[in-house]
Amino acid sequence: MIVGRDHRKGEFDISDSLLRVERTAAGPRALRRGFLALPDVVQQGRLIVESQVLQWGLAEETAEDAVLIASELLTNAVRATPHQPIALRMALAGDGLRVEVWDSSPERPRVSTPDLSMPEEAPADDAPDPGGWGMRIVASLAREHGVRTEFEGKSVWAVLKAERR
Repeated sequence: MIVGRDHRKGEFDISDSLLRVERTAAGPRALRRGFLALPDVVQQGRLIVESQVLQWGLAEETAEDAVLIASELLTNAVRATPHQPIALRMALAGDGLRVEVWDSSPERPRVSTPDLSMPEEAPADDAPDPGGWGMRIVASLAREHGVRTEFEGKSVWAVLKAERR
């Protein structure tokens, strides 16, 4: 089953909203989880990633890095496609842990420069988060990372070294 838009029908298959852990024909252990792009899915994704990485017997440091990467990628997907289907996927193969998030926006994430200036006044409680760190964090934690066009959208991915406990 395909997470996201079904390439045969061009529609999101809601059955992919269930968490699935599987061993694929290619060998790696894999996880897929579909969501609607709402802010609370970032926390849900963090918990899913941490739990699964530890169940796979990987080191706590690997789990922490994977959680942070997933958090950044999910946050970007939620901002790019609010209230639309998104998907979190992970795969463990050899010494690599792949974390990726699919969304329906064709726009690639951009590395931006965060605003580090000190405000002269306290920002309003409802002021938007300036952001700017996400893809820099991903790049600093991952062995490799990238973006690929997929199912009328994109998948943003990162591969970490999978350290065992």
